[in-house]
Amino acid sequence: MKSFILSIVFAFLCISRSIANDLIGEISGQFRQGNAKEISKYFSPTVNLSILNDNNVYSKVQAEIILESFFKVNSPTDSKVIHRLDSNPNYQHAVIELNTIKGYYRVSYSIRINDNQAQIVEIRIEKTR
Repeated sequence: MKSFILSIVFAFLCISRSIANDLIGEISGQFRQGNAKEISKYFSPTVNLSILNDNNVYSKVQAEIILESFFKVNSPTDSKVIHRLDSNPNYQHAVIELNTIKGYYRVSYSIRINDNQAQIVEIRIEKTR
């Protein structure tokens, strides 16, 4: 009986970890689609947003508008996660290569868990080629 309960607990922990890992993939997929509205669902109340050396702290609504403007000019065609840090249950970080009609960008974003809710606190977008 003990081994059965331990098996259930272990399976639950693996599933929970898998769901947390999918968050990076899900957000990266939204970048691939150029979907600022879906990405903004994860924004914290304020977001440190840096796009092509224009860096500032914006409200959730402002950050969504700025990200949408970036996507209108730089329509994404593909993305690939090139680095992920998800071993800390309260903090995750990812770096993706975002291919657009205007070139390639390095996008990094940081996620903090606040009150059991994942929130993007920082996004950096830099031109790579």
